[in-house]
Amino acid sequence: MLNWRRWIRPGLVMTGLLAVFAVFLRSGAVEEDLIARALQHLAADGQNWATVDVSGRTVTVHGTAPSTEAQEAAIESAADVAGVSRVSDASDLLPIASPYFWSVRKAGSVLTLVGFVPSEGFRTSLLAAARRAMPAAEIHDQLQLARGAPASFNGGTSFVLDRLKTLADATVTMTDATLAVSGVAADPAAFAASRNIFRVDVPAQLTLGPIDILPPRADPFVWSASYDGSRVTLAGYAPNEIIEDSLLSTARRALPGATVVDDMNVASGAPDGFADAAAFAIGALTRFENGGVALDGMNLDISGTAKTVDDYESVEAAFAGALPRGMRVVSSAIAPATVASYGWRGERAADGTVTLVGYVPTPEAKRDLAGLAKELFVGSSVTDNVRIAAGEPRIDWIGAIKFSMSQLARLGRGSVVLGERQFSIEGEAASPQAYTDMLRANAQTLPSNLELESADVTPPRVSPFRFVASRKPDAVTLDGYVSSEDEHESIVSEVKSKFGGVRLVDNLIFASGAPDGFRDAATVAVAAVSRLAGGHSEISDGTINIAGNAYHAGAAGAVVDEIGEAMPGGFDVAVSIMVRQPAQPVTPLRCRDLLQKVLTVGRIEFDGGKADVSEDSFGILDRVAATIERCPDAMVEVGAHTDADGSTQGNLNLSQERADAIVEFLVDAGIRRERLTAVGYGEAKPIRDNDSPEGKAANRRIEFALTAAEAVGSTAESASEATGIEEENAETDEEAGGR
Repeated sequence: MLNWRRWIRPGLVMTGLLAVFAVFLRSGAVEEDLIARALQHLAADGQNWATVDVSGRTVTVHGTAPSTEAQEAAIESAADVAGVSRVSDASDLLPIASPYFWSVRKAGSVLTLVGFVPSEGFRTSLLAAARRAMPAAEIHDQLQLARGAPASFNGGTSFVLDRLKTLADATVTMTDATLAVSGVAADPAAFAASRNIFRVDVPAQLTLGPIDILPPRADPFVWSASYDGSRVTLAGYAPNEIIEDSLLSTARRALPGATVVDDMNVASGAPDGFADAAAFAIGALTRFENGGVALDGMNLDISGTAKTVDDYESVEAAFAGALPRGMRVVSSAIAPATVASYGWRGERAADGTVTLVGYVPTPEAKRDLAGLAKELFVGSSVTDNVRIAAGEPRIDWIGAIKFSMSQLARLGRGSVVLGERQFSIEGEAASPQAYTDMLRANAQTLPSNLELESADVTPPRVSPFRFVASRKPDAVTLDGYVSSEDEHESIVSEVKSKFGGVRLVDNLIFASGAPDGFRDAATVAVAAVSRLAGGHSEISDGTINIAGNAYHAGAAGAVVDEIGEAMPGGFDVAVSIMVRQPAQPVTPLRCRDLLQKVLTVGRIEFDGGKADVSEDSFGILDRVAATIERCPDAMVEVGAHTDADGSTQGNLNLSQERADAIVEFLVDAGIRRERLTAVGYGEAKPIRDNDSPEGKAANRRIEFALTAAEAVGSTAESASEATGIEEENAETDEEAGGR
């Protein structure tokens, strides 16, 4: 019999196992479906912080809820899922943060978020908003989850991130519902906007705390003020609005009539002392017709044209003096004011004190002239009142002043004045040599195209006032002093008249203090020396001393007589004149040579068209007589000649009278009459043509012909040729009748 139990029992076991397995497979699929639908439902309800697991139809909620409300909302959301029979709560709550803090720090291109966020979802959306605000930024997430976010948290973070791009560096913090901002604006133009942007459109539940936004850093920190005469413009950077407003007020006070334009931006990076330096610089503009000042840090650059000479000096003094701490002038191009009446004057007092006034165009010229003054006026007190101004004459103005200063240095007292081109000098020379140098300088073309307007300079006073005229074998020497160039020329002219071509050594210098009648006394002294073979005439104040050797007694007597007649009063005269001994005799030929030597340096003159020997020729005739005396065996013919003017007979008679006059002079000088013959040739023997004044002058002459007693003829002819001398009239040809 078939044992059906044996076969059915294993089948039932297998069927049961298959049924259990089927049930298990069916319940797993249901649970996974519930999980998926529960999570989807939670996310739709905004509870994406929650996770679930399912056992049967029981759903257990896990996760960290941001709040009890979220926790409850998640339970309700899970319970609403179809197929869920029961919900079990296994979730935790986030810790509560108090105060609830959130901050974003921006440092260049790095953005760091720190503090708390209420959920991971919020973290994700916050990071996304940060990337939108700063796409190129490197974002560091240091956020932590915590409960306690205020109602304004979501709107506040969005408000901050939207405005963060206006700042270069910043830290923005929300503490609970209070917002605080600190940072630096992205650029000067954005500074004002960045300060205001956090004050407008603030979320309603957000409270503003401190807003401390600094201006951007300017490097270099530059600032300027320019003035065109009617408008002053301030540009560059100011460290804050307070200093900006202060500088604008300073400009308005300094230049009350000018329009003040503000082109300044606020920036950080100002050096210490900037405000004082900028205000100091604005003050300089009050002295300008136009100009500008600029600060690069604390380095000042200043340029412009001064209003007046006083303004120029004030500006120069201000910037050369005590500046605000840290300020340094690196460039100064200040043009002086123009003056209409440009000039210069130097004065020297009797005590040596020197005062200089007037204008020069540059500080360099002023320093140059100050250095020259130290060289020229050593030991003197120099007051330099020379000022700097534009408008100098179109000449070498500095060269003209240097010349004027050199002339002033030659004055003991007096002044030198320069005008546009005019040069004037007056006073007393410091020394005789200085006076001479000034005369020479003023007699020449003045340097720098100057024109001599006036020169009233007297030589220095000396005592004793000396004058010496000395006769030496080869020269006449003048030593001592004269009072003026006119007096000097008069005395030199007298010497030349009396001594002819004798070499003149002129050592005279100029001085004041001459006694009354000095010029006449000096003329008499020169005439006296002209009659001497050797000696001198010396004037010392009111005393005259004449000493020497005369060629003959007649000359000595004539000197004494002339002094008595011509010497002006007030002088004490002492005369000591000896008659020199005759020189050794010589042959007629040697005598002729000596006579020729005498006659080459002198001229025998007559008074006009007369036969009277001029007194100017007495000296040379003394020497002629002394020479003839040395050849006692020679016979001498004195031949007189005229030009062709006038009648032939008249010229013949005049020439004879002149020859006779010469013979009489020689006889008075000690020559025996029998040795002398006077011959008048008239116009018969001309040596030049009579068609010119020069030719006529050459024909008017005196000739001396020497012959030995035993030899007449050729020797006489030779001697005559050797000793001829032209005759010179004291008057013009017209006054003398041409003869």
